[in-house]
Amino acid sequence: MPTASRPPAPPVAPGRLPLLGHALELWRRPLEFLDGLTAYDPIVATHLGPKPSYLLTGPDLVHRVLVTDAASFAKGRSFDKLRPYLGNGLATSQGAFHLRQRRLVQPAFHHRRITHYVDTMARFAAERAASWRPGQVVDVTRQMLELSLAIVTSTLFSTALDAAAAAEIRRALPVVLRGMYTRVLDPTDLWHRIPTPGNRRLADAHARLRRVIDHLVRTERADPAGERPDLLSMLLDARDADSGEAMTERQLHDELITLLVAGTETAAGGLAWLFHELGRNPLVDERLHQELHDRNAVPPTADRLPELDYTRRVVDEALRMRNPGGITIRRAVVDVELGGYRFRRGTEFIFSALVLHRNPRHFPHPRRFDPDRWLPDRPAVPRGAFLPFGAGHHQCVGESFARTEMLTVAATVAGRWRLVPVPGVRVRGVMTSTNHPDNLLMRVEPRPRTP
Repeated sequence: MPTASRPPAPPVAPGRLPLLGHALELWRRPLEFLDGLTAYDPIVATHLGPKPSYLLTGPDLVHRVLVTDAASFAKGRSFDKLRPYLGNGLATSQGAFHLRQRRLVQPAFHHRRITHYVDTMARFAAERAASWRPGQVVDVTRQMLELSLAIVTSTLFSTALDAAAAAEIRRALPVVLRGMYTRVLDPTDLWHRIPTPGNRRLADAHARLRRVIDHLVRTERADPAGERPDLLSMLLDARDADSGEAMTERQLHDELITLLVAGTETAAGGLAWLFHELGRNPLVDERLHQELHDRNAVPPTADRLPELDYTRRVVDEALRMRNPGGITIRRAVVDVELGGYRFRRGTEFIFSALVLHRNPRHFPHPRRFDPDRWLPDRPAVPRGAFLPFGAGHHQCVGESFARTEMLTVAATVAGRWRLVPVPGVRVRGVMTSTNHPDNLLMRVEPRPRTP
């Protein structure tokens, strides 16, 4: 029974429509809708169709669902909708199979391995920055998406990737990303079955992406000699500790497409928002550049990255205020009690880092971009309030990779250029599988010489 201090059911978020629920709001103005939910504590009902799902705004409840009581919850329907595109990779699998796959994939993202990729990350970032000219206006979101895709494909497939395969991935992946989000938000589960031009483009792009990954795997398998520096070679060599078995062809394919999808948009969206905030906060931008100069970190190297304390706080603040993640759904597999309410088995719960990270109860002045809120002497953030990459057994396996990429690219680009907002251009957040800024046009200005 609910506690006496609570109504019999959680409040319902405003803007609910018949049949569609809040799906249209999440499609048309996702960030504004999610921002409005920080006013609720600790649970608010939302509808992605006729049935309610319950968004958790209390960090203690999120921690329970993702960590403490994780066995009482399974991945929700959004992951079921993603399975036709991602297969049964880490993003969609669960239970014993998920844990087995995670053990096989995890060594490829050990911090010692990540340091080997810093030079590749810095090289691609430097080449991208060198292609710009003083005064040029660039679409930063597009630039960061192309840069992240180049970094991910090169670290995944360093010995097998050729120009044709890279171009095919660049063409197909954005179509698949957008299509997946549309599929997740469809409250009827019918739209994807209609042969619309958009659905045909999605099916074609998905088929082309699968073919190119199969080609890359075959290419790398055909040349097994020597020590290979990429993630694909590590996945090919991985063996289960209990059975000694390698991944099947299907498992390997599913993990690779998952890493491609997750590793491209997350870092790209985070970097685009980071440069947006640096442009809006010139004092932060100047302080970051001064640290890069003082630490002799232009260009950055693996041994210099740990010294960039302020740059790291800038990355953390970008991940807080403009987290590129979307929403995550968990389904109760038993009857549960959360926040003084009882819910039946099958009820779905949502958490969003965007809601948690912009909650004024846990982050004073949440819309102020303040990297110093992460100084060690500041009040500790409550457990569960800052989850840029999730938590528990399903925490993003590539968190260290994504953080290192953001730090390396931010240092490389900011060491050479200042990206300045274009007057009169309205930037808004949009959601595909992640959150990223749309129409982020910025003018490239050379850095003045630092004394």
